[in-house]
Amino acid sequence: MEDKNQGFVLQSIRYGDSSLIVRIYTLNFGLQSYMVKGVKGKGSKNRVAFFQPMTFLRFVQSGKPTPSGLAFLRDPEVLYAYQSVPNVMNKSAILMYLAELLSHTLTQQERNENLYQFVYQSLVWLDLVETGYANFPLYFTLEMSRFLGFYPKSNYKEHSFFDMMEGQFVMAQPQHQYFIDCEGSKMLSLLLNRSIDELSSLTMNGLQRNNLLDGIITFMRLHAPVLKGLQSHEVLKEVLR
Repeated sequence: MEDKNQGFVLQSIRYGDSSLIVRIYTLNFGLQSYMVKGVKGKGSKNRVAFFQPMTFLRFVQSGKPTPSGLAFLRDPEVLYAYQSVPNVMNKSAILMYLAELLSHTLTQQERNENLYQFVYQSLVWLDLVETGYANFPLYFTLEMSRFLGFYPKSNYKEHSFFDMMEGQFVMAQPQHQYFIDCEGSKMLSLLLNRSIDELSSLTMNGLQRNNLLDGIITFMRLHAPVLKGLQSHEVLKEVLR
């Protein structure tokens, strides 16, 4: 049995001398793991470069499951070839962060075409724009909270605080530590429900942006415990200062 599919790579792990086990979020079946044979050697059609994180592939899923329960992936083709991301340090750092964020959050996801198209369109946008993408990681992380079911409530009022545990803005400073201060809450309110093409109009300095990213990630960790091991945002904060 063979199925044509497409998806973006989350992780690849070497298996034996010339094979990989690859985790891919697919359009048709959601999160899947595949065995890929023959990734090394002259003339190999399944080159290792195809399976770098956040590479969008078109491929054929074939064969009976292996003893480990994996189907085979063959005939991979790059669905979208990045033009600028591999050559621009800031964009490469963003891609590394997104790969880790998605690896942590898409752990048991079933098919979700809207989620797949959001990731695809967002990464194409990042690749094509030349400037004005510094706020993109904030936007993308917030939008992932929407897909996971806990997007912040848009009830901001002047001088309010964002209560991370409640997922909404409150007028009194919370009695616990999980809140964003008034300055950060105002920035968060301006980011909410903003389209990707409006990101460049939101003015923030590096410190504000990094503080808000910390706040959004803490909010995500409170509601999605799988994010506790997230680390690449620290590198991202350095390059986007």
